[in-house]
Amino acid sequence: MSRLYGRDVLLDDLVPRLVGYPRKKEHGEREQVHRDDPPALLLTGPHGRGRTAVLDALYRSYSARVPVAEVDCAQGAGSGEGLVGNTSQGADFLIDAACGLCSQVAGERKLLQLPRLWTGLVAVCAWRFGDPGEQEAAQDRMGRLLIGCGLEAAGSAVADSWVRDVNHRLPNVVAREELQPVVDASVELFTERYLTKKAKKGQADEVRAFYAGRPGTRRDESPLVAHSRAFHQGGDLRELAEASLAVALLEDLRARYDTRWMRFNRPPRPLLLLDNVQTPPGGRLMDQILTHRVKRTGDPLIVVAAARGSARRRSLPDATHLTLEQVTGGAADWQRPETGTPSAGLIAVELPRLERHDIVTMLSDAAPSLRGELPRVVRRFTRGSPLGCGLLTEAVRADPNSAATPGLDVGALQLNGQSVTRQIAVRLVPDPELRRNLTLFSVARDSAAARALAAAYLPAAPDRAAVETARSHLRAEHGAQAPRPFVTDPFLRAVLVLELRRRRARPTPTTPSWNGLHELLRLHHERARQDIDALHHALAGGNAGHVVASLYERFARPGGAEQWLRDLWQVATAPHPPDARWARNCWDKASGKSGTEPAGDDVLRSVHRLLHAVWLAADPLTAPDDKLCERIRFDLELLSGRHVTGAGTLFDAAQEWHDDLRELRTPASARPALGPEGSHGELH
Repeated sequence: MSRLYGRDVLLDDLVPRLVGYPRKKEHGEREQVHRDDPPALLLTGPHGRGRTAVLDALYRSYSARVPVAEVDCAQGAGSGEGLVGNTSQGADFLIDAACGLCSQVAGERKLLQLPRLWTGLVAVCAWRFGDPGEQEAAQDRMGRLLIGCGLEAAGSAVADSWVRDVNHRLPNVVAREELQPVVDASVELFTERYLTKKAKKGQADEVRAFYAGRPGTRRDESPLVAHSRAFHQGGDLRELAEASLAVALLEDLRARYDTRWMRFNRPPRPLLLLDNVQTPPGGRLMDQILTHRVKRTGDPLIVVAAARGSARRRSLPDATHLTLEQVTGGAADWQRPETGTPSAGLIAVELPRLERHDIVTMLSDAAPSLRGELPRVVRRFTRGSPLGCGLLTEAVRADPNSAATPGLDVGALQLNGQSVTRQIAVRLVPDPELRRNLTLFSVARDSAAARALAAAYLPAAPDRAAVETARSHLRAEHGAQAPRPFVTDPFLRAVLVLELRRRRARPTPTTPSWNGLHELLRLHHERARQDIDALHHALAGGNAGHVVASLYERFARPGGAEQWLRDLWQVATAPHPPDARWARNCWDKASGKSGTEPAGDDVLRSVHRLLHAVWLAADPLTAPDDKLCERIRFDLELLSGRHVTGAGTLFDAAQEWHDDLRELRTPASARPALGPEGSHGELH
């Protein structure tokens, strides 16, 4: 069984206690917590934080051991509503849920039965008599339902002939677009085949009574016909019908588990795993479950959902926000807040980044002969992203010798014959065109700079549209809030810049060079009188001499040591050129190797060394070691004795930068004056 690092409390404690069954077969039984009112669990976090991996691990662990279903609510979420009136994403999700929950469970002779949900789905799948598109959709969904829920065997001719069998039951004269006869015939056939004969007596009556009690049912109309008609009408009426289907699932499970035998034996509870509930149809399904639980608690379903982004920014005013440490023991102290709102039944846990010890353990498990600096470099590059750490670890596992190579460049690691970082880029930004544009924009300091790049290099698309599409994606998928830099997530930016560097290393007539890109941006910022941004791109383009001279001139001005430090950091965070010799050359200049220093006074030479040392320290593909941090402290201390008014500021910064860079933190005196550069202060 594969291990998920840093998530053990979810996999081995919280969820097993909610389900009442251990995740691993060799472990003993787990006492169920919150027996009368189980909370739903919502895992949140930005892209690549491991939400789906947790759900997948739970599914693998519990599949065939308890009733469990995993549903991806992003499937088809971009296409809007179904193309025909008898389909919707919400109904499809519930078909998938039913098929999973009704699968064979070890030790159980009978499959779980969901008569209310099944019959409701049969009713909404009914077609208008004259609509071949709806008939095709109905056959597809009913085939999935009948076989997936074990009502028919795989390859069954009966499952393949559902539409034909229903049509044979229709009266001779049926008006086109008529729905009621088809609903009646569908429900009648399903009841005869799968309820009356294969379930307890009176089950069909319980199904009709359930739908008769749902909102929107008229006295003069069959409850299931009313249910189907509302679904076909779309809009709010369809959402009402979808809510009835979600409630039908909960009531079916309640009826199955709320018996004297079940209450006495306390069997493991069924588990529903919902991924990507940040999508509108996924959010509706989650809300429908939580809304019903406000009115009637006690159903046994354990819901573990995952959503991109922060739960605190979602419309969940009464959710209980807990950390991984706080859910130890199954979050036994949790109680539903007495607010009467749906979100009161929710525990939200934002998945954190992997910690230092997690990354060390991951890499040590993959390669016993591990160089000490590799975990630091991986932590620096990935910022603790489980996606990034996981793929890099797999690359090390595939080639353990790479972990023992001095000065390993994580950007050079391969997995299955492909660059790992390129695979990470594809996972973080799956759409090829969007990924191409974001790769180009990854070196932009802001939206205006991105538009300048788009205007120059994306002539086939309006520059503003391309930039705004990219910005919208960054906000939705990666939680971008700050306007600078354009790609604010440091891990995503590092991955994309690396891809850009690879593409520009060998320019063609239609592919501008790396230096050409940064020269365009330097001129853009100079025209906008953004001098530090212009120096940032001058350095990225290889014109270090000009940058050193400008920083030297700024240093000589009286006052402003605080601003000079911030300017130095902003300039030195420039991406390094696509030159395999860059790191060696940069270190030679940072250490003052003979023949590398400019002619001039001690201050100029110190600024020259310091700029290159900080440029090397700010590179996300490396991790500053003791020697580099000592170089930075040495030159800041030297400069502190040369500044007219900022001696104390620079002397304090010497120790601060040494300590913080060694711990992979951005020094406080390097950050912009207004607000921190990023959460936890990691190097940007």
